[in-house]
Amino acid sequence: MKSILSMIATIFFSATVCFANALVVKKGDVKFTAVGKPGFLKIRGESKGQFPKGEIKIEKDSVTGEFNFDLKNLDTGIDLRNEHMKDKYLEVAKFPSAKLILKDFPLKVSEMNSDIKKSFKGSLTLHGVTKDVDGEFTYKAKDKNVIANFEIKVSDFKIDIPKYLGITVSETVQIETTLSVE
Repeated sequence: MKSILSMIATIFFSATVCFANALVVKKGDVKFTAVGKPGFLKIRGESKGQFPKGEIKIEKDSVTGEFNFDLKNLDTGIDLRNEHMKDKYLEVAKFPSAKLILKDFPLKVSEMNSDIKKSFKGSLTLHGVTKDVDGEFTYKAKDKNVIANFEIKVSDFKIDIPKYLGITVSETVQIETTLSVE
């Protein structure tokens, strides 16, 4: 009987600690920048009307997290470019969302009281393909904002290199995700 009570107490305590150290996304945005060839062209896009859904869990001395984002909400500011991006390249009807998973990010709960900037490793699922990514993770303690910056090669995700009227977009795209957590 004593071991059963001990086991229940351990499970309850562990669940409480995990819950207390989970940061849920309350709002945020996703932005990307792709450089065109010729190099003077910069294509910028951002999420409109929706933010990534997910949470960050701090357990022991590491952080894990999973975030899903609906790709139909990306906007470049030009309707025709949006149509090409979503229908021809990202194929949003077939692959409606992207998922970022944080995997290798050492962090202690005590560090959450101050600003943090560290590198992270994770995986990104985009266009039906999952690839490892690494980048920089910044936490702003005062605002409880998390910013993840990383770059991808679109060809790694079996996405054709965008081309239109003699302009070709670079294979490398910079991504920035800003999340407000609570």
